[in-house]
Amino acid sequence: MKTHVFLLLSVSPLVRAQQFPAPVNHEAPVTSVPFARLLRASQEPQNWLTYSGGLMSQRHSGLTQITPDNAKDLTLKWVFQSRSIEKHEVTPLVVDGVMYTVQGINDVFALDAATGKTIWRYFYKPDAAARNCCGQETRGLAILGDKIFMAALDTTVIALDAKSGKELWKTQAADPQQRYSMTHAPLVVKDKVIAGVAGGEFGIRGFIAAWDANTGKQVWRFYTVPGPGEPGNETWSGDSWMHGGAPVWVTGSYDPETNLTFWGTGNAGPDWNGDARLGDNLYSSSVIALDADTGKLRWHYQFSPHNEFDWDATQVPVLADIPFEGRARKVMLWANRNGMF
Repeated sequence: MKTHVFLLLSVSPLVRAQQFPAPVNHEAPVTSVPFARLLRASQEPQNWLTYSGGLMSQRHSGLTQITPDNAKDLTLKWVFQSRSIEKHEVTPLVVDGVMYTVQGINDVFALDAATGKTIWRYFYKPDAAARNCCGQETRGLAILGDKIFMAALDTTVIALDAKSGKELWKTQAADPQQRYSMTHAPLVVKDKVIAGVAGGEFGIRGFIAAWDANTGKQVWRFYTVPGPGEPGNETWSGDSWMHGGAPVWVTGSYDPETNLTFWGTGNAGPDWNGDARLGDNLYSSSVIALDADTGKLRWHYQFSPHNEFDWDATQVPVLADIPFEGRARKVMLWANRNGMF
């Protein structure tokens, strides 16, 4: 199979008010991406099928065309000019020659990966109440079958036709008036779209949820801050759990052999005032392992109990199977913000 490498250069955006010619939407030559294909994503180095390249989030490319010896000979192939002055932290998807990306805040583009030309575009204007502490952004998209999924800043989860950009369904995950937001790329597992909410700085109660990829109906929800009667609620003083934070703003991982999905959580809230939330504050600053079918908690590990130092545990959980102490082990590699690996 012949492999092609595309070079994308991100340049400084122009102000959004400037007028640009409106490209006519066309259809992308997309083949279906069933879940079985996502499981074998590492076998398609010419593509990038998930936010982290594969469900185990190893972010490794098997391409060999670019080497240390020929890197100096690379030249600019094409440029995609962003129309927004918002932050641009997107990892695009590449599927059979089509690149799917987002420009600020929630405008989705399908591009010809060989030329950079726009195939289709979808513009979404989030609710004006939607806010994020550290820049208005969306870090990426997900694909399953012939659908593209986006978690918009105002917590609207949206499904688009991958060929045309037509909106297929959308559903509201939380109330942006209460400062809930979404900033990361969703994770597709089987027939579900999984995402979590950000906004820990604004007094939210964090959660991760899954929606049916075909209908948008919520399948399960797991609160990253346990309520009364739930294990872990005793680690919060008084009613501090109601605004305990523990947001999610980086995409999780999935191990198909255990059927567990892993997610990192951010600070307890309020960030710097631990006196307002005495206790260890589970499941903030933790990695949580959830049953992908039900959302039930299987285990957790808290990196920084009662965190008062902005040590979010929102890194990508890197999964691997490696030999350890004489036998094969499933491991998770985690470079935590508290300085520990």
